[in-house]
Amino acid sequence: MSFKKDIKLEDAEEIALDFQSKTKDLYRKCLLAGSIRRREAVVHDVDFAVIPKGKSFAVWKDQVTRRVNAIGGKVTSFGETISNFRYRGVQVNLFLCLNEDAWGVTQMWATGPKGHTIGMTIKARGKGLVINSRGLWTRGEPQRLIRTRTEEDVGRILGWKFKPPEARGKGDKQGEKSEW
Repeated sequence: MSFKKDIKLEDAEEIALDFQSKTKDLYRKCLLAGSIRRREAVVHDVDFAVIPKGKSFAVWKDQVTRRVNAIGGKVTSFGETISNFRYRGVQVNLFLCLNEDAWGVTQMWATGPKGHTIGMTIKARGKGLVINSRGLWTRGEPQRLIRTRTEEDVGRILGWKFKPPEARGKGDKQGEKSEW
């Protein structure tokens, strides 16, 4: 069940920062992403890219579940790729990055927008690679993770003209760098 709704950017940002402040000790890294990072006037949910703290996913999942419940939230689904919560009436999504070498892809994926993510998927395919929220991979067997610690790393590998988050999905008019 989705709890997406129209929220003013300022209100969504306040809810996001409140959630982050109450859960930040559970992450090695945490980036406020999605439409808030893109500075959209209207936001429908809150997205974070996170690297969990700790070695065991099962233990971390239990810690997050207990914390979300303790702060008045509710877990709606919890997976190894994305986890969804309801907090203060808003859907909160955690895009999980389990490897520091995939952080750039997870940041980009969690930030979107969807059309941008689809474009990166097409660029990867054209270079004989696979991209998803978990990283950028070779197609061979076994698949090999390609190191992308920053969004700029993703851009160099895929030949993407980097756009800052607030310019993504808005055509070629705002903020594009002309070269890498």
